[in-house]
Amino acid sequence: MNFILLVIAYLIIPLIYVISRIKKEEFVLENYGLPSHVLRISERERLKKEMEIASRVQLSLLPKEEPVIPGYDIASISLPAVEAGGDYYDFVKLSNNKIGIAIGDVSGKGIGAAIYMTLTKGILQAHAEENVSPSNVLVKVNRLLYKTIEKNSFVSMFYAILDKNNNTITYSRAGHNPGILCSQQSGGTRLLLSKGMALGLEEGSLFTSTLNEETIEIKAGDIFVLYTDGCTEAMNEKHDQFGEEKLISLIESNRNLTAKDLVNLVIKDVRKFVDNYPQHDDMTIVVLKRL
Repeated sequence: MNFILLVIAYLIIPLIYVISRIKKEEFVLENYGLPSHVLRISERERLKKEMEIASRVQLSLLPKEEPVIPGYDIASISLPAVEAGGDYYDFVKLSNNKIGIAIGDVSGKGIGAAIYMTLTKGILQAHAEENVSPSNVLVKVNRLLYKTIEKNSFVSMFYAILDKNNNTITYSRAGHNPGILCSQQSGGTRLLLSKGMALGLEEGSLFTSTLNEETIEIKAGDIFVLYTDGCTEAMNEKHDQFGEEKLISLIESNRNLTAKDLVNLVIKDVRKFVDNYPQHDDMTIVVLKRL
């Protein structure tokens, strides 16, 4: 537990300092008796600065590079929206030729989402080392998050463990978008729809009882995809969404691409679909392909 607290403190303290500086600047402005229109401009600038800070924090906590996994090709990307949210993904090195792959989405935007994203990262990394069961890891993460975050906030997460010894993926889904498994052999696609509620909504018994854990085999040529709803819910000016079906179709039609090329193609296709309509949510995607 002491290690967990140290990890969280190391990640949170810089954010607390930044927030205190913002609040201090706001306090100084209010006490100088500036005209109301100047204060409104200052408030907009403060909010803009807060979003920029949240975006920088978010990007700084994401992996700087993908892990090298013999026999596999992996790629990932996270693109913050104008109003930075709390998309999160991570790779956790485990023992016995195993690696944890996590993707999550924190409710809300701005500094608050960045703080909860930081908490989630620290707690997950601290507990993922202890136990190789995704469901047990998520139960522990949920217990700590519930005690920490506001009751109207939550974190959706999909946590999977790749076992390179037998080429299996064991996963649990805590209220997050389903994973996608595109089979090279059958040509079909399977949605990974294991049950589970989002982190931080309930302390223990209900969360634990509704959380399932499943194991799948990943064969040569198979593609495993995780994503956040910023990809599938991206809208054009008509408010049509890109959708899950388009994403699946794109993966199936380009299964021979490398993981990196497939990630880039998805982002390019989503951007083409929305055209010039503003991006209102972060877009994050992780692609794992067995060679």
